[in-house]
Amino acid sequence: MSWKNNTQENIEQLKKYNLDIYNAEQIAAAMKISIDRLRFLAFNSQGSQISHYIHFKTAKKIAGTRIISAPLPDLKRAQNWILQNILQKIAINNAAHGFCGDRSIITNATPHVGAKIIINLDLQDFFSAITYQRVKGLFQSFGYSSSVATIFGLLCTAPVVEERNVNGKIDFVELKQRHLPQGSPASPTITNIICRSLDERLSAIATKSTFTYTRYVDDLTFSASGENVKYTSNFIKQAQSIISDEGFAINPDKTRILRNSQQQEVTGIIVNEKTNISRKKLKNFRATLHQIENEGLDGKYWGKSSHLLTSITGFANFVAMVNPEKGAEFQQQIQRIQKKYGKKN
Repeated sequence: MSWKNNTQENIEQLKKYNLDIYNAEQIAAAMKISIDRLRFLAFNSQGSQISHYIHFKTAKKIAGTRIISAPLPDLKRAQNWILQNILQKIAINNAAHGFCGDRSIITNATPHVGAKIIINLDLQDFFSAITYQRVKGLFQSFGYSSSVATIFGLLCTAPVVEERNVNGKIDFVELKQRHLPQGSPASPTITNIICRSLDERLSAIATKSTFTYTRYVDDLTFSASGENVKYTSNFIKQAQSIISDEGFAINPDKTRILRNSQQQEVTGIIVNEKTNISRKKLKNFRATLHQIENEGLDGKYWGKSSHLLTSITGFANFVAMVNPEKGAEFQQQIQRIQKKYGKKN
């Protein structure tokens, strides 16, 4: 792989973002690694057996599985350097709420409270749709030369993998393409920056049609409260056209239109009258905590975590964010459970 500076950097553009680093030697020095180590981490060969990632499957929230590509320690450190020294300096659109510092699923849901109608759209294969070429192009848009953008693009992407049966053994086989991996510390911020144009265009049509728009990673939400409700079908067509034009696709199986006569949910938060958690979920959690407190931890579970105390503590803290009164009640109960059973596990 040639790292010659075949395309000059845009100095003014780099200064605009308060960025520098113009060549491979400067990147290696800033990351406190050798140039050879940098070349190794950015190594890209279709015939190589070298992999800088551990691939594994995890269950999706609703159904099916997804492949997570987790970087090995050296590459993860390089990705964290890129995140802290480059990506976090780039502004994102106000419509984005996922992995955005002080924003959360609650700030994502709150603008839609009390709406007459809520539209949920899900972007299909979101991370896979963000290819190496798109990531390289992103770094070039900051002002970096083609050669430097190539290095950053390779460091931030991973080969596409498929699960296959190889000689009777289940393994992950790397294919030719590269894309944004789920598991990299830099990936969520890259998605938010790449989606700036998408967010800007969807926000514009939402404002024009007096809809409200927010995005949490690959989950897009629109809501309406007035006469604009009757234009919902046409609005969805406009949104779909923009999404396609921006290089993404909608998962038709996850498109939902929720009216205020039914339970309206945005990224797991009920928003009919105020932000809340579904009564059914709270009832199940309360019953689970009651069983644990009276019978112990054995045979009990909550969520998909293998560590029960961590799982119930996490959910109680989540409830406290949405509904402080109910959350405090659960947190006190968990303190009793930890005092009673925690040391035994």
